[in-house]
Amino acid sequence: SLSGYSQMSWKVKAGVNISDITNWELADYKPGYQFGVGMDYYFNDHWGIQPSLMLISKGYKIKGDYPPFINKSEQLKSYDITDNKVYVELPLLLTYRFNVSEKLKLIFSGGGYIAYGITGKFKNTNTLLDGSKRKDKVDSFSAGVEKFDTGLAAGAALEYNDKYSIGLSSDFGLKSTQARFKNRTYGLSFGYRF
Repeated sequence: SLSGYSQMSWKVKAGVNISDITNWELADYKPGYQFGVGMDYYFNDHWGIQPSLMLISKGYKIKGDYPPFINKSEQLKSYDITDNKVYVELPLLLTYRFNVSEKLKLIFSGGGYIAYGITGKFKNTNTLLDGSKRKDKVDSFSAGVEKFDTGLAAGAALEYNDKYSIGLSSDFGLKSTQARFKNRTYGLSFGYRF
């Protein structure tokens, strides 16, 4: 029954996201971006696969005060850290779609992804007791930070007239990229199908 039906199309998508890391309760979400191209291949009216090639930013923010006994000689008061990594990501999703109305389709997707870090900046702004600031920047992937990432991906999208779409997505890292920390990302994107 599948051999008599196939439908393939290409899509571009772009949007925004928020990301943080798991297993560190002090980490806050960091805003970012995501964009790329994808292919939709449907075996029948409902089931299909969706491979994509994405450029996506991930990372986290964290700020707080130094305990009085830490770096006392440097007179450090507080820190403000932003870690911004950029990955090339390849999600492969199984999709299920159904008609909401004549022109609207609802699409659910789930699967996995692999990603590779291509650049990133780790920024730390220290505030000293006298009110002055000291800024440090290093490569996010230095000091033993793993560039390769893999995990689970899921999403839902609403498509209009088989052309325009708006969707929510999420990535949950399965691999620790540094110590015990894993990436976590939630995104909102807009797409156009050719």
